[in-house]
Amino acid sequence: MVEIPYGKRMRPRYWRFLIITAVGIGLVAFALHVWWLQVVLLLVGVLNLVVCVGALYVLHKQPHSVSGDELRLRQLGFFDWRLPTADLAAAQVAERGHQGRRTVEVVGDAVVIQSLAKTNVSVPFREPQLVDLGRTGAKQVRRVEFWADDPEAAVREINARLT
Repeated sequence: MVEIPYGKRMRPRYWRFLIITAVGIGLVAFALHVWWLQVVLLLVGVLNLVVCVGALYVLHKQPHSVSGDELRLRQLGFFDWRLPTADLAAAQVAERGHQGRRTVEVVGDAVVIQSLAKTNVSVPFREPQLVDLGRTGAKQVRRVEFWADDPEAAVREINARLT
């Protein structure tokens, strides 16, 4: 199994949130004199710290991956999709911007797993696939698009494992 990292673009955002939240917690603790408001804002701040640390951890520990049997695509801890390599055609580097509202959605004939509104790897299916992401019901797709920190290496590793 070869890892395909995808978090490089998102990490700085989470680090900024982490620093801003830590500073905000300190300011709230010393600036406010309403005890119940201090408690509420401190709880929200601590919750945000936990979310940011968790996201940074997941970005580091749960990258996309490819093996001889499957391509595994992830989006933080919220999405984990295993695709048999036998169902995939040759991957290619294809950077695209997306205006979608969700990080994982069907756009046209593709499942799009975007990172900050962009994808840079496109992997077509040998045959159209029926995909159900929940809210919108089942849709037929012809490819999956996702972000990889090093798209050339990702395409090389995926294509080397196709049957």
